[in-house]
Order: sequence, then structure tokens, then C-alpha cells
Amino acid sequence: MRRPTAQGLAAAVVLLGAGAALLAAGAATGARGEAPKPQPAKVKTQAKPGGPEVVARPEPLRDLGRRHKVRLVYFVPKDRRPADRWAEKIPVLMTFVNDLYARDLRAKGYPAAGMDFEFQDGRPLVHLVAGKDAAAEYSGEPNFEPQRQWRRILPEVEAALGRAAENLYVVFAETYADGPAKFEWPGGMALGARFSASGGVGMFSAWILRDEFCATTVEGQLRLLADDTPISGRTALHRLKPDSPRFEFIEDGFGAVAHELGHAFGLPHDRRADDVEIMGNGFRHLRNNYLATPGPKAGFMADTARMLRWSRFLADDVDLADAQPPVARITHPAKLKVGATTILLGGEITDDNALGAIQFFSPRHDWVLGGMDLAGREVRLSHVVVVPPLEKGPLELVISIIDRGGNIGIVRAKMEVE
Repeated sequence: MRRPTAQGLAAAVVLLGAGAALLAAGAATGARGEAPKPQPAKVKTQAKPGGPEVVARPEPLRDLGRRHKVRLVYFVPKDRRPADRWAEKIPVLMTFVNDLYARDLRAKGYPAAGMDFEFQDGRPLVHLVAGKDAAAEYSGEPNFEPQRQWRRILPEVEAALGRAAENLYVVFAETYADGPAKFEWPGGMALGARFSASGGVGMFSAWILRDEFCATTVEGQLRLLADDTPISGRTALHRLKPDSPRFEFIEDGFGAVAHELGHAFGLPHDRRADDVEIMGNGFRHLRNNYLATPGPKAGFMADTARMLRWSRFLADDVDLADAQPPVARITHPAKLKVGATTILLGGEITDDNALGAIQFFSPRHDWVLGGMDLAGREVRLSHVVVVPPLEKGPLELVISIIDRGGNIGIVRAKMEVE
């Protein structure tokens, strides 16, 4: 809610309910175009002689005994067959995704054992959900609508396994098609949303489970990451070059899972360091994290990491008894001048237990503008947000505040640049 106050200021007050959800589409959200139909790929079982050496191996998934576990789901429509060895491939993929989070957070000094997963008979559990309809009913073929897939698949997953507000699902959907595409495969999608401190969803096209991209062991996956064999007739989204090398598809697919999981944890995009930040396009360089290949490594910037630090799905010291999000009354200018590079924010932030961190995001720029750690039950805010020179028109800042129970409150500060 926004209302005018004294001295040309506006105030925003928010209490974000547990059922609120923001659907965020990542960069790999669809596939269309005129590429020729590919021939079946011959999958290498080892890297070329003299290829890049392995510099890091991801840690295996573990059952950490937490209440909040990541639940893996494979969704197969009634007219599709499951991919070969899907129950082994999906945990391998998630081993790399989990390692990206845990390794980066530990490097920043946070206690991070990684995500917790369901196990059965000593192995990571993947739930097979059989779709009620044919694949085209979910994908909208021939139009291939990512949002349609979300709207139709998620209710069936919830009916089978429980509400998304109470579970964090990573869903791989066997809904893509084999025809020509501008990039990747028709019907490809990657979407993510947070529903509450205890739930969210990342949903992905299952083309990444194809044999040419996803192995059944970590060692096999490292060999595929080292492989630059062109995939005939297919284009990876990273550089959009036809016949893209194998490893680029893997970076796009595995990386998109890491990116959209960030949205499921409540993170926005951050394009400031686009070739590094996982919430930008840094995930498209993830093989550099594991192989001796030149270039940037995927990770999180400090303003993103401090929000992840208090996630119920990543931290062991979160206060699970805290069920209420922070409340904030933020003051800000009602109007700004064209060319301005700073915005002064004030106000009060309170929590019933303990505050964790704050983050400032500009939807107009699609990046984070800063943030800081918070502590205690009450903070008086006086902070200058640095922005690129502002252009005329409406401006909104999305201010996210997380407490030490993993609850997030959101303030939307709306201003006019004139």
C-alpha cells in the first residue's frame, strides 16, 4: 500500500502472506524456430585426450535430517515414455546444482551443508508422476506456452504429493517435442516461484535428461561437461550458434535448474555481473567451476548470498518456530529527477523474533541494487540506494526482507521520475 506523507515522501507498508507467489521466468523459457531435425547423437563416454582436467568434484547428495527437504519429481504425460534411467540421472543433475549453492555459500563464510533431499533405500528419491493428459495438452503444441505448462502440470503434482506452499518441488516435465526449434527443443521451459518460507517450485523441460547431456554418475557427467562435440541441428541458448557444443547445452540445462531454484527460494534476477551471478546468466559458465577451462565461474553475489543464508532449505540454524514475516514501513521520495543516481530510503523494520537481511531490486533494470545484513527485532532504516542515471517514467523498488526463520516480507516502493 502506498500513501502520501509529509515533505513529499511516500510510505509503503507490507506483510507478505504465506500463500503469496511470484512466478519468474528464466532465460530458458521456450523453444521455437527453424532448425533442422537432429540426428541421434553418439554419446562419448570419456573426454578427448588432452581435454580439460577436473579441478573440483561436486559433493554427493545427502539426507541431512531436516524437516524441509527438496522433493524431486519426474512428470510424464500419458502418451510419453520415461527417459532411460531417469531415477539415476535426476540425482546426478541435482548433485551439481546443490554443489553450486553449497560451495559458493561456504566460500562466503556461511555455514552451508547444502540442500536436504528425500532418500529411499539409501538413494535420492525421485517421484514419478503420471500425467492425466497427452503432452500436447500441457505444452500447448504447436504454440508451446511455458506458462500453460506451469498451470496444468503443477496442480497434478500437488494432487499427488501435496501443496507447493508446504513443499519445495523440482519438477522435470517430459513435455518437449522433437521438431525444429530456434534453440534447444520445442516446448522447452524453465520456471520458478516461491510460495512460502516452506515451499516453492522449479519446473523444467526434460530435454536435459537426454543421454547426450545427462549421465548416470558424477564421473560420467564430468566427461560430458568436457565434451565439445557439436550437436547437429541444435542450438544452445548461451551463444545461439547452430550446432552448439555438447557442454553448452549442459550448462544451459543444469544451470537453468540452479537459476530457477533461486526464484523458488525468493530471489530476483541480478544482472550486475551477468557472466558470474547465477541469478543472471552466470549459470551458463558452470563447467568452469569443475574443469580447468578458462573464463568466469558461476556463483552468487553477496547481496544474493545473504538472503540464501536464511533459507529453510539451505541453513541448519533457521528458527522454524518463526512463522511470521517481517513488517516494514519504508519511506522514500514520491518523485525523483531525471539523471538522479541515488534514492534515500528510511523507515522501520520489525520482526517478532530476529531479522536476517534486506535486499533492494529494480525491476526496470532487472538487477539488485544492494543490500545488507540485519539483526535484532527492530531496525531503523536510513540507507542510500545507488542507481544508474534514472530516465523519465515510473520507477519501482522491490525491497525484500528476510528474517532468521526464512520468512520474507516485501515492500514495493513506487516513485515517479520526471
